[in-house]
Parts: sequence; C-alpha cells; structure tokens
Amino acid sequence: MVVASGDHGISSEMQDLRESDREVLELLRNEPASAVGFQGLKRRLHLHPEKLSRALRRLERDDLVEKTELGYRIGERARDLLTPTAMKPAVPSIPILQTFLPPEVDLQELATYLRGKWFGALRWYGLMETPEELTLSWLSEDDAIQIDARLRTGALSIDAHFSEAAQFPAATMAGHELFQHIAQAYGRVRMNG
Repeated sequence: MVVASGDHGISSEMQDLRESDREVLELLRNEPASAVGFQGLKRRLHLHPEKLSRALRRLERDDLVEKTELGYRIGERARDLLTPTAMKPAVPSIPILQTFLPPEVDLQELATYLRGKWFGALRWYGLMETPEELTLSWLSEDDAIQIDARLRTGALSIDAHFSEAAQFPAATMAGHELFQHIAQAYGRVRMNG
C-alpha cells in the first residue's frame, strides 16, 4: 500500500508518519469523500485492530483523519497536504446493473438500514455521500472485489472494482446478490410522501 519511491502525493510535512499511519492515509486518499468503517479499514489494510486503533488516534489527533458516525475519512489538513492527483480512485468501476427505484423510497433511510450489514461473501466497507447520491460499498471476503451501490432518487446502480478480468463473474454474482438484498430492504423502509 505504501509507495516505496517517487512522488506519492504526501508532502514532506508528513514524512515522519509511521507506516501504519501512512497506510491508512493512502487508502483514505483514494476515496476522499467516503467514510470507511473501522472493520473495512482493518480488512483492506490487514492491520491488527490495536495497531489500527493507535494509527487512527494519532491521525485524528493531528487532524489528518476525521471520525464520523459513518466511519473515518481523510481530514481537512491531509486534503491540504495531498496533491490533487493523489486523490483519484485507483481502480475504475465496471457497471454491473442499473435499475429504477420507486421514487418514494427514502434513500437516507435505506442507506441507514443497509449500512454495516454483511451479505453472503460481501463485508461492509463504507459510505460516501454527495448532494446527488449515496454510495454504499462492500468488499468480498478475500478483498479482491469491491461492490458499490449508488443510490439516487429513483435510480440504483451497482458497480464493481476489481483488478483481474477473471474476477468479473464473481463480481457480477456479488452485484446481483446485493441487488436482491437492496430490493428486500427498500420494502422495509419508510417511503417519502
């Protein structure tokens, strides 16, 4: 996760960070608007919970990471120190499916219902909220596939991130399984209007 040489987007002010601190920042910088849960960070970085907790405390103390009710996100100070090119997603997404949602589905309520849940081999990773949409993310057990559910008024898109073409069938299956859970969930949440 840590880049050994070259410009990896972190200024010299951050050179004295521990390796685990850097790993957390490197991961969060790829999704600067996302809030990643503790378990998602632990799974993605393969860090012992105590080591991750200490790194997060140090980074919070230095205003490099913010803790929200949804998880951890890169802090304002870190955004100022990172170059703009360092804050781009590493792996492009592949659309798995797109469909309409009943427009009266309360997206915030649906996201709250789904947040933190595991579905089959998918483990909760984190959430990103913009004025236009909510993106909920899960990781496969082996961390090889990330599935994103993007919720907008009246629309649902499920995308996958993976690095090897051989993972496409598994990503497709996971995306469709997630869709089934979302369809069941929106039947259980409050509707607008």
